[in-house]
Amino acid sequence: MPCRPFQEVWPEIWDHIEPLVIRAMAGEATFHENLHLVMERHGFPEDTWYTSSYSPVRDDSGAIAGMFCACTETTEKVQADHRARFHVELSERLATLSEPCAIALAAARALGSHINADRTGYGEINATEQVVAVEQDWTRDASVASLAGEARILDAFGPAVIAELRAGRTLIVEDCLADPRVGQDHAATWASIGCRSLIVAPLIKEGRFRAILYVHEARPRHWTATEIMLVERVAHRTWDAVERARIEKDLRDREAALRQNEQRLRATYEHVFAGIGEVDRSGRFLRVNERLCTITGYSREELLGRTFWDLTHLDDREVDLERFSHLMLAKSDTYTVEKRYIHKDGHEVWVEVAASRVDDPSGEPLYGISVIQDISERKKAEEHQRLLINELNHRVKNTLATVQSIATQTLRGSETPLEVREALESRLFALSRAHNVLTRESWEGALLHEIVGDVIEPYGNGREGRIRVQGGRVHLVPRMALALSMAVHELATNAVKYGALSNAAGEVHLSWMVDHTKSPPLLLLRWQETGGPRVTRPTRKGFGSRLIERSLAHDLNGEVGIEYAPTGLICSVEAPLPTSML
Repeated sequence: MPCRPFQEVWPEIWDHIEPLVIRAMAGEATFHENLHLVMERHGFPEDTWYTSSYSPVRDDSGAIAGMFCACTETTEKVQADHRARFHVELSERLATLSEPCAIALAAARALGSHINADRTGYGEINATEQVVAVEQDWTRDASVASLAGEARILDAFGPAVIAELRAGRTLIVEDCLADPRVGQDHAATWASIGCRSLIVAPLIKEGRFRAILYVHEARPRHWTATEIMLVERVAHRTWDAVERARIEKDLRDREAALRQNEQRLRATYEHVFAGIGEVDRSGRFLRVNERLCTITGYSREELLGRTFWDLTHLDDREVDLERFSHLMLAKSDTYTVEKRYIHKDGHEVWVEVAASRVDDPSGEPLYGISVIQDISERKKAEEHQRLLINELNHRVKNTLATVQSIATQTLRGSETPLEVREALESRLFALSRAHNVLTRESWEGALLHEIVGDVIEPYGNGREGRIRVQGGRVHLVPRMALALSMAVHELATNAVKYGALSNAAGEVHLSWMVDHTKSPPLLLLRWQETGGPRVTRPTRKGFGSRLIERSLAHDLNGEVGIEYAPTGLICSVEAPLPTSML
């Protein structure tokens, strides 16, 4: 075989070997262990490692006549060492991670860096086995596009290659443009992701195509058997680590949920705005919450060991015990009852009890549980409503009597139908306004300044500043409120027709105060008109005057006086105030 120059035999590694040859030819021996060289093999560049020595060869005269090279390929050993170190480091790294996405990314980074790929990633297949989604992947640098966050239809890459994955076979493509399984119809899809060659390891679990681990190159590449085996192994390790993380996360979430539920139930049990009591089959308290202690006035220690009927009003025990017996004998599943507890300090507490039963797996009653609501306020409200209805009936009758009196007196004192209608309407309207004020206060009374304000409002239009009101806060019972309302209305109506408000200059000054030196205290109210037409005593008293002097005095149980002073009418009222209204 003819000899050929070294650089012609291995031109791809000559740049690395030439310095060694030069040194040997210069008389210097060299030794290199596991020297890394990229050699052309199978038509593709391939990583190789050699342990070699280059020694000069001398002739008889001692001159350098040549070179001796002793060389052993150590590629398999070096790669085995690299793989072992890779797996150890990968295991240590994955062991520190608990999130599935972080695990997948760490595995992809380690694999891509180790085999010097452009892009690696872990994708999951949807339930239809039609779409792959990548949450995060690794790329060699920013020039390589990431597929993270994308979902792609598998068959777009070519049914033939995807069929191999669905069959559980690792897909190896060295050049997609030359691979007949890809074909020209699907080359655009490969180009869209910047991939020319690849390894894809499928993960078939429980008969389903579940995930893939992919390695992409933007140029054609020959994949060695070692690289293919490594990708397959990392794929399964990634799956195991991801699923382990998901199981552990699910367990953590369940333990956390259980703790939260327990804490929430404990907090609910203790802080719910209802009493909760658990009793044994004899009705003795086993467990109570703080709210039940508040309702009954007893401490938790005082309640435990007592029976619920120890607390129950004597008149309510029989019905309660009968229903509890039916519950414990499984003749009923629940019952609700309203009854009275006797508070520790002796007063009655109305409660609503909703009781149920907890059984053991065989159906035998274990204990009863009751939810107790304090309904004392509701009972008071119901009683108040009953009294209010009765009082309202009484007041409506009185109001109807007042209306009847108004109508009778109006008809008696008016001369024309128009006067009758206007007088009657205005008086009923005044009565209605007073009712509105009382209704706002649930007929428990009204404030004097609100009564006055509602009555004189219609008379203030165009007379701003001519009706002056001065007085403190005085609370009136309904009877007094209605009487004063009608009286002020009559005074205002009279002032508009005949008195201080009938011209452009007159004024009305309405004032009141409470004399607390008297017992009971006296309401002192004064209506005084000035600046109006000269006043003369009327020859006869109309309805308004009779209403003020007689009815008002009667309803107020006080004294009322009208003075027809020439300078203007004056009305004075002295009426005792119930002490409960002060």
